[in-house]
Amino acid sequence: MLKLNNIIKNKIDKLISEPGKVFGLVYPYMFILVTILGFLYVINLNYISRQNVDPPLPDTTAQSDLPVMQSKTIPPIDITKIREPAPDLIAKGKNIFTTVCSSCHGTEGKGDGPTAASLNPKPRNFTSKEGWKNGSKLSQIYKTLQDGIPGSGMASYEYLTPEEKFGLAHYIRTTFVPNPSQDSPDDLTVLDQLYNLSKGKEIPTQIPVAAAAKFVISENDSTVQVITGIMSTLSGNYSNPAVAIFDKITQNKFQALVSLERSLDWKENEQLFINTIVDNVNQNGFNRQVFNLTDNDWDLIYVYLKNVL
Repeated sequence: MLKLNNIIKNKIDKLISEPGKVFGLVYPYMFILVTILGFLYVINLNYISRQNVDPPLPDTTAQSDLPVMQSKTIPPIDITKIREPAPDLIAKGKNIFTTVCSSCHGTEGKGDGPTAASLNPKPRNFTSKEGWKNGSKLSQIYKTLQDGIPGSGMASYEYLTPEEKFGLAHYIRTTFVPNPSQDSPDDLTVLDQLYNLSKGKEIPTQIPVAAAAKFVISENDSTVQVITGIMSTLSGNYSNPAVAIFDKITQNKFQALVSLERSLDWKENEQLFINTIVDNVNQNGFNRQVFNLTDNDWDLIYVYLKNVL
């Protein structure tokens, strides 16, 4: 065994002392290995090139059609008065928060409502001073309610009147927000100018171009004529209590009328009428104000729509 070890050691020492001979022995094998790797690279070159092609970019030039908007009048408000958290405003805001906002923000405003778990990002925790997207000033909360927050579950509540949005903002600030930031006179002036709060606003009817083309083609269609006639009757006719209720509970009058016209089964009884509206609220042209209607309100609006449709 000792003799074998000595032979191996002598061989190793000899190779170390003659590096040229070592290279000569290894070189053929290195050449073969490099040749094989080069061959594999060449036959896969086309595939590799395909993998390096940049993915196609989405077409950002696509034009979207106009959204559907019904004509409406937004009454003017006195911002110097409505900036104060009057009890009637807070009560109105509490009612709206309970029916519209608590499902996400929770009854205690901590962002832990029943639907909060399915939202990302999570709903605002009003009791925390951190992470406000727009801020906790009255004007900032109003802007959030008016415009919503893109990329989140916070939708626009544009369908609420300015008075209702101020009432909701006051309720949130006085009930949940610890030491809320206060607005300067300039903050409220900018808010007033941005949304024409002290002047009010007339919003004309707007329909998508594609829909308008269909209306032109089918202008003699009886359904279109009926709904067009009803829209004309509704416009500004707020002396009729049923019309005022309909204006309050719709975010899109045309869509609401179409959804009812598609199936008139609801005419059979008032309960079916109520179910037809509330089961698809926010998708059928109606809004969540329907949950605030009294039995008398439902009676009025049911009789009215049953007669005109």
